[in-house]
Amino acid sequence: MPRIIHVEHDRKAITLHWDDGRHSRFLHIWLRDNSPQARHPETGHRVEETSLLDAGIRPTHCALTGEGELSVRWSDEHQSVFPPGWLRRHDYSNGVRCQPRATTTWGSEFASQLPRIHYASFRENDGDRLRWLQAFRRSGLAIMQGIPEKNGIVLEIAGSIGQVRETSWGRVFDVRAVPKANSVAYTNLPLVLHTDEAYRDPVPTVQLTHFVKSSASGGETTLVDGFKLAEILRERNPDQFHLLANTILHFHFRDAGLELENYAPVFTLDAEGRVTQVRYSNHSVQPFLLAPEAMEAFYDAYLALGRLRDHPRYRLELSMQAGDMYMVDNHRVMHGRKACRSEGVRHLQSCYIERDEAMGRLVALERGGDGESA
Repeated sequence: MPRIIHVEHDRKAITLHWDDGRHSRFLHIWLRDNSPQARHPETGHRVEETSLLDAGIRPTHCALTGEGELSVRWSDEHQSVFPPGWLRRHDYSNGVRCQPRATTTWGSEFASQLPRIHYASFRENDGDRLRWLQAFRRSGLAIMQGIPEKNGIVLEIAGSIGQVRETSWGRVFDVRAVPKANSVAYTNLPLVLHTDEAYRDPVPTVQLTHFVKSSASGGETTLVDGFKLAEILRERNPDQFHLLANTILHFHFRDAGLELENYAPVFTLDAEGRVTQVRYSNHSVQPFLLAPEAMEAFYDAYLALGRLRDHPRYRLELSMQAGDMYMVDNHRVMHGRKACRSEGVRHLQSCYIERDEAMGRLVALERGGDGESA
């Protein structure tokens, strides 16, 4: 770890000189706001309100301790001590910024690299479970096999990963062909690739689908990485990409006792322009209502994305067996199926969990915890 060798300050900031030649400059208000001694010792949360700090706060004394830490006495009499490692990790003057975790986009070639785990290993081997969840975090997709063929077990698996989200479909919902279906999902027809529940606000984040029974021929699962499609479209036709990111669509669902709707674009971007969510649900999107001069260009963009979605180069096609389960990031991965070609039993059970808690439990595993608390 590099060492601080000299400290100086002026009217606005403290400058640190490091033994590897780096110079770091931190505003007084930033350092005072982030004082380790103004944080709760267990939660790490601030215990002082930033808005109550004096914008003109300044150090009355700053120096290096014998352990090489930065010690500062402030004009409000507060005392701060900053470890050098912490200062390096938060050195915004040298380009450190808030960055989401890296993801890996994929196409059909991902079939040979799919994150897979056996149910027994998931339950009994923390190392295997950790690696499987890390792979899911990167790719938005993971497969589990060898699951007992019994109803409700998907809830057990889901509850060990994150918090199950109950919707109007219930905590767990059965997917099989039924008469008078209120969704094409409950038929033997092909189900085009889509993200689930685009008409909800907020949209469920992670979906787990367990194949309890699967003896009908056909019905292969199809999966596509929406982030990959967005990446390709942005590169090939930036104007079309931006139309899909900036045009508000209306998604709608109606049942006997429920009506749901959401207004949102196909692509949601963060402040840096990164895609954070894909909503592509052609069966639930309502008629586009745009200015006449914008309609044709929007259709061109929408069709371009649809063609990418259906291209074999970007689509996985999996023959899921009884006892298999897939888990998808529903803000990213589109899922669907081909038509069932013969009679037989096909019974799937699905549920949703929230991604934030699932990934929080993963971080707890990574730091050596049991993954049950974050």
